[in-house]
Amino acid sequence: VRYRALTEAVVSTQSTGVPSKELLARTVQYLASTERSATLLKRESSVISFLDQMLNKFISEVIVTDFKASKRDPEFQFYDQSEVKLFAYNVKPAVFDLFLAVAVFAYLGAVYLCVKAIPHVLTAIYQSKKLKSS
Repeated sequence: VRYRALTEAVVSTQSTGVPSKELLARTVQYLASTERSATLLKRESSVISFLDQMLNKFISEVIVTDFKASKRDPEFQFYDQSEVKLFAYNVKPAVFDLFLAVAVFAYLGAVYLCVKAIPHVLTAIYQSKKLKSS
């Protein structure tokens, strides 16, 4: 029934050559109600043939090609519907990161001030020893 309604919408737009809103709405409805899993789509699939026919009406050059991922170094991976994994992570709030950054900067500042104060401390120690010995 859905495919027939799409065909009627395509026939009604053939005279103008411009896809109508009705055609686009029915196309989206058809694609949303049809399984399009990459593992289920074969070259003879009804979705592939429908898209090929529809695009041929509005675009002059349409080519359907088979594409397989490289087994050695795939850029993407298809998962079948029985092997769906969901990963959920507990994320720290941003306040913790801010507090940690402030603590690190305070520590580094204290170390810097201690290093800068070493000559003054040594001078004070040297002068106090000099005063005690005289």
